[in-house]
Amino acid sequence: MSDTATSQQPLYPKGGFRHRHRLRNAMSTFAAMRLDGLRIKPALRPVAGLALLSLCTLPVAPAHALSCLPHDVARTYEQAAKSDKTYIVVHGTLTFDESRLPKTDWQNQQKTPPNTLIPARLKGKALTRNGFVARFNRPITFNVQCLGPWCASAESGTPYLAFLRRTGTPSGSGETGQSASGGSYQLDINACGGMGFAAPSGQALETVVECFRGGPCKPQDQRP
Repeated sequence: MSDTATSQQPLYPKGGFRHRHRLRNAMSTFAAMRLDGLRIKPALRPVAGLALLSLCTLPVAPAHALSCLPHDVARTYEQAAKSDKTYIVVHGTLTFDESRLPKTDWQNQQKTPPNTLIPARLKGKALTRNGFVARFNRPITFNVQCLGPWCASAESGTPYLAFLRRTGTPSGSGETGQSASGGSYQLDINACGGMGFAAPSGQALETVVECFRGGPCKPQDQRP
C-alpha cells in the first residue's frame, strides 16, 4: 500500500480525538505491511522544533536547572500522533557504542552538539492492535540530543519503549531498519526524555496499548 493511498483513507470517525485515530489506524496495518509505507497525516502541523521544546524549558542562565514536564507515555503518544512524521512504537533492547555519547564541555558549552547520531540496534516487539507482538530486530539511528549543556544519558543493553520516527536515510541492509521504500527509523531522546522510555514499567506498556486501542490516553498529571 502506498503512502498516498493510505493518506486518502478515512482514518478517523467524525469528532473526537482525530489524531489518535490516525495513528492507531495507520499502525494497525503494521503486521501486513511489515513496517513499510506507514504514513500519518496530521490534524495540525507543528512548528519546526516545537515538539522537542514543548516538553523542556531552557532557563535563561546556564547555572539554573533544566525545567521539564513529567516524561509521560500518554503525552508522548499524543505528541507522535499529532506529528506530521510517521512513527511506530517498539518495546525492545537497545544496544549501541556508549563511547559515542556526547560529552559537555562546561568550559565551552556552545560546542556541545545539539544532535549526536549513533548507529544502534533495537531488538524486541512492535505494537499492533494485539499488543507488542510483531517481531522487530533492526539497526536504527539513535539520536542523543543536547539542550544547551544538558544532554540525554543512556546505557547500552537497556530495555526501551521507543517511539521510532521514520526517516529517509537507510540504516543498513538485509534484516535492517531500511524498509521497502528506502526509509529507516530513528529514536530521539533528550535531557527531558524525548521519544524513548528506558526500562519502562508494565503500567507504561499497558498505557501505550490502551492509547493505541482508543481507550483513555491522558498524561498522569491530567488524570482525575
